[in-house]
Amino acid sequence: MNLRRPFITSLLVLLSAGADACVLRIGYTSQNAPPYFIGTDTIPAAPGATVDLLNEMAAAAGCKTELVRLPTARLLLAVNAGQIDATALASPPAGLPSVVYPRGADGKPDPMRGLQHYTVIIVRAADRAAAERDLPGFLHKRRVGVTHGVSFAGDLRAAGLAVDDGAADARRNFDKLKRHRVDAVAMSLNVPGDMDEVLAREYGKDLVRLEQLWSSHSLWLMVNKDYYGSHGAAVEEMWNWMGSKGRKRLPVLLKKYEALPPQGSGSAARP
Repeated sequence: MNLRRPFITSLLVLLSAGADACVLRIGYTSQNAPPYFIGTDTIPAAPGATVDLLNEMAAAAGCKTELVRLPTARLLLAVNAGQIDATALASPPAGLPSVVYPRGADGKPDPMRGLQHYTVIIVRAADRAAAERDLPGFLHKRRVGVTHGVSFAGDLRAAGLAVDDGAADARRNFDKLKRHRVDAVAMSLNVPGDMDEVLAREYGKDLVRLEQLWSSHSLWLMVNKDYYGSHGAAVEEMWNWMGSKGRKRLPVLLKKYEALPPQGSGSAARP
């Protein structure tokens, strides 16, 4: 009887499992933006609805996650440099050759494999009527506040809007709006009414969200090209999960966090 054969077979199985082990080093914003992201810099036990979603996405593809918090503006650069494996953002990158994302047969970003998102506009209540009559005309030559580093700021600038992206979080933008330092605030949300309760609670009737959306778009998992080369099947499964189960799962997670006591400071804002 060859006693070495079972040992060698077991060793090969272990080595194969180690080689195929999937760990996704995923980065997300260091801003405190409940209920999506909780706390700053550190990773709390309840990290936020979006982080929970990303953990579930990776687990569905058989991968573990290592979470890394970075300033929003550094996330795509870190993916491109291979410092992290992935991040989730709303605008496809430009000039970053080592970042890949789901594409359709036409080579364009595939909206069916991303989360639905909406860019909403918040104004002072006194400006609501004028903004609702002609939103593009109202925003033309006015300053629109966004959180620093958000990926959709470039889309707003491309539309000819004057963008003020100096605020570190949404709460500071709301304060600037109330003090007339900006004339509107743009936010990217999973559900257009996500911030209504916060606005009513913290700003009374001073600030309001417009029913008219500025745009609708998708949020995709952006992945380092080399990581995709090593774990392409898992990444494809994550992309598919985001566009199918992820769309249904995120509202459930948001409700879970809405039921929790307030944590940290700041208001919700999407990268």
